[in-house]
Amino acid sequence: MSYEAMNAWNTETDGSAAQAVRNERLAGRYSYLEREGLLPLPVQGGITLVVELRHAGWSAECLRLLLQHSGPSVRLIAVPVTADFPLQSLSEQFAGEPGLLFLPFTGDHYRVNEALAFAETSFVVLLEDCVMVSPGWLGNLLWPPVDDPAVGVVAPYSASERGEGQQRRHFAGYGELSAYAGHLRDNRQADWSAQEVLSGSCLLIARELLLRVGGLDASLGGRRLIIADWCLRARQSGAKLALSAPVYVHVLHPLEAGAVNSAGSRARSEEEQAYLRKWNLPEGSDGGDTRLVPADLAACPAQPFIPLGLDSAAGMLVTAVVYFEENWTAADSRERQQSLQASQSYGNIRWVWVRDSWSQSFPEFPVQERDAVITVHGEQPWLHALENISALYSGEIVVYLSASAAYDSQYVGSMAEILQHSRADIIVSSVYAADEPGQRAETDGYPGALPLERTAHRSGITPGRIVRREGSLRSLVLAPDPALSVGYTGGLAEKPGPARPAAFSGEGEEG
Repeated sequence: MSYEAMNAWNTETDGSAAQAVRNERLAGRYSYLEREGLLPLPVQGGITLVVELRHAGWSAECLRLLLQHSGPSVRLIAVPVTADFPLQSLSEQFAGEPGLLFLPFTGDHYRVNEALAFAETSFVVLLEDCVMVSPGWLGNLLWPPVDDPAVGVVAPYSASERGEGQQRRHFAGYGELSAYAGHLRDNRQADWSAQEVLSGSCLLIARELLLRVGGLDASLGGRRLIIADWCLRARQSGAKLALSAPVYVHVLHPLEAGAVNSAGSRARSEEEQAYLRKWNLPEGSDGGDTRLVPADLAACPAQPFIPLGLDSAAGMLVTAVVYFEENWTAADSRERQQSLQASQSYGNIRWVWVRDSWSQSFPEFPVQERDAVITVHGEQPWLHALENISALYSGEIVVYLSASAAYDSQYVGSMAEILQHSRADIIVSSVYAADEPGQRAETDGYPGALPLERTAHRSGITPGRIVRREGSLRSLVLAPDPALSVGYTGGLAEKPGPARPAAFSGEGEEG
């Protein structure tokens, strides 16, 4: 292979200004390494590589190259994404390999997110088993976050990347591939550029960003769209995306890739339509590749957090605060108490029932030792008690539940996991989360009021004022303390509500 053309390209595109930027970056890198004691590698605690297994004919070679060229501090997690992948035969080829973990396929949830949750290293690389790497690939992917800490996602050049990062190459063998990749590394050191979106087969992600943004949205179906969606969500959280010019990875393609049946075309079309709807993008008119980036990402409403799938919240004590806004009979309220407790699958819940004895008929609930019933007299003390649960009971998370609402069996556990991985102090779930923040209602002078029945917050804080919204049956809202951050999450849609209490007559609605 001739390198004269590549050298000419480098000379033409490498102006003095660009060279000055690269020199500054290289100097900054050395200073960073010297200061942190990290020479010669720019990372502490190793790297986790999550490999999506789709191609049985390529996966073994992909894993061998990753183990050979990624360094001793790398851990691999391999995850089949189809039910028919021959995992047993592949795992037998790597028996005794201490740095490689296989997660079996399960159809009930997206195990790629679970594999990402297993990662406890500072960075995670998500890649497909059609990716072939060469010496030095990983170290060069790690540099952009050192140059600019705002960079949380980095991709190499490859055939599967779009736009500037797309390079389609053919090689006679692995030696030729390795030589080409080495040539790029030598001639493009410290060269990277910010991107609007990334969607290729290989992606390096800062774990801190992963925990903040959440998992991949598997409902979009197509991997390219799933990755692009996650990158846009990362940008919404303030992270930068980078394309690393010194790194090229080779992506294998099946020879029959051009043969597409009509059913596959329809499936892809449906996936693209789901992506376009999610990001409010117009339908493409040319029938070609859909545009992946909204014209004004800042104007798009915040997308919901998606749990990574690992039950990392298990063991946390959650205080579930149940309140009754309607006039229930003693029998109805006892039945509702029992059904709420039985419906939640999360195992570490302290139930706290807050009642106003002046307007609500309550039985003496049979509660467990750590549970509690708080009885107050009058609406204002009742609201004050709801606001100050954290001051009364220890725990890690407070979740508010209305007796008049219905919740999925995973609701409390999901809220706990989401809040654990979020930077927000308060989170709001369900369809309300999809509303544009600027459209949220103002209640009696309290801007940005949140529906209490869909709200949770960290323990140890007073979340704000709880007030009644007039003219609404389920009327309690939280006016959050302006000093606290609020996050929004979907995927916890409300079920049809329980039957309204037989004795309800509109009483107890006065403010």
